[in-house]
Amino acid sequence: MKINPIANPNILRSYQAAKYTPEATKVSNGRDEVTFSDEALEFSKAMAEASAALEFRTPEEKTHIADITNAIRNGDYKVESSDVADQILLYHLGSNR
Repeated sequence: MKINPIANPNILRSYQAAKYTPEATKVSNGRDEVTFSDEALEFSKAMAEASAALEFRTPEEKTHIADITNAIRNGDYKVESSDVADQILLYHLGSNR
């Protein structure tokens, strides 16, 4: 395959001479700002209320879950491999837990 040379060397020079000139940017105080529309705020509130309404765990279950979560984070949560294997087999054999 043959690549033809550039016929007009001035074309290459014009690309090399072109400099990027960014548009004038607005000077800020260095802080970003986010604003939410009233609809977005209402939607967020409605979602939080819906999530709370769907909470069906008892206080005992929540405590148990928190205990397990803390044990996992602390590295204290231990699971026997035989228990994992039993649950995998029960699941794949179609038996209910």
